[in-house]
Amino acid sequence: MSAMFRIRDGVLSRMVEVPYEAENILQQLLADYPGLLAGDSEETESDWLLIEREIGIAESEDGGTRWSLDHLFVDRDAVPTLVEVKRSSDSRIRREVVGQMLDYAANGSAVWSQESIRASFESASSRDGKDPESELESFLGGGEDPDEFWNKVGENLKLGKLRLVFVADEIPRELRRVIEFLNEQMESTEVIGIEVKQFAEEGGEATTLMSSVIGRTETSRQVKGVSSPAVREPWSVDEFESRLRDDYPPDLGARAVELHRALVRAGASLFPGRGPTEPSMNYWFSSGSPAAVSLSMYMNGLAINFDWVRPYRSDSEMERLAELAARIPGSEPYLGKPRRGIWNVRPGLRYGDILVDDDSPELIASLMLEASKPVEKQTKE
Repeated sequence: MSAMFRIRDGVLSRMVEVPYEAENILQQLLADYPGLLAGDSEETESDWLLIEREIGIAESEDGGTRWSLDHLFVDRDAVPTLVEVKRSSDSRIRREVVGQMLDYAANGSAVWSQESIRASFESASSRDGKDPESELESFLGGGEDPDEFWNKVGENLKLGKLRLVFVADEIPRELRRVIEFLNEQMESTEVIGIEVKQFAEEGGEATTLMSSVIGRTETSRQVKGVSSPAVREPWSVDEFESRLRDDYPPDLGARAVELHRALVRAGASLFPGRGPTEPSMNYWFSSGSPAAVSLSMYMNGLAINFDWVRPYRSDSEMERLAELAARIPGSEPYLGKPRRGIWNVRPGLRYGDILVDDDSPELIASLMLEASKPVEKQTKE
């Protein structure tokens, strides 16, 4: 058995697992932080777009709603991802939830279309006070045409290419076996479980989440034509820099390469990406600290990972990160949500907008380094 500890201000504190007081708390966490669906897999670049919570499903195209799915997401590959949430204390998690999910998948894939899913996303975003167009652009990172993306969603629906996700604080043994069995038998649809446990210092409030994946066995990978491991080896720096030079005009490509090098010189820890088709690099300043900063460089731009650092930074530190990011020339159009205090985002800043001259890479690196130093530490210095 393993134990979890937290070091804060030089004091070691034991973390204990605490139950969710209500199912809705776990549902809201998934809506706010879809990255929890990645679990403990190495697919750190995976991301999901929330289409709608409690989305209705009808038995026929002209029929009324019969079922209600907890969450419908779409991932970056336009694969519809159906999520059903249960607490381990709910007796329905052992058998009934499986029948529910299969009903949702069978009927949803039959009656949904790219148009209806798009309409649900736009309607739900508007109800939440968000701009659907901006939400989608931020999700796609400016690298794909929205219409093409929704077309892919429609194609995947027709092909039955779905992902069914059972989420709980603890997946019981009976459900684990069913998940593994279904995932090994179904060729085009992935079936997985996600355990999301929450931890707190003894006597304190929950502060840490741990997410893990169940069901991705070697047999299931072979059935779906995916070799193990499910992701490639990390991209090398040489591959990354070479692609940047090839994909952009000489001046802009050179500045993008220099941005990568400036971040490393500034002291960022480097974690090469494992994406199957395009190289990427992930950077952390002060990882795990109250002033953590996380960035990712993709082929289409620089992402500032506000959602990844939210568990570590206070509200005031998050605001300071947004303010410093806004000092990057050309960044303002991408930072609407962080500037409004919405942190579950990773805005993608296009290189052509932010690398305006040869001084830009060093400026960006210095701003992010400054953001990684707590205010009190800067005051002392």
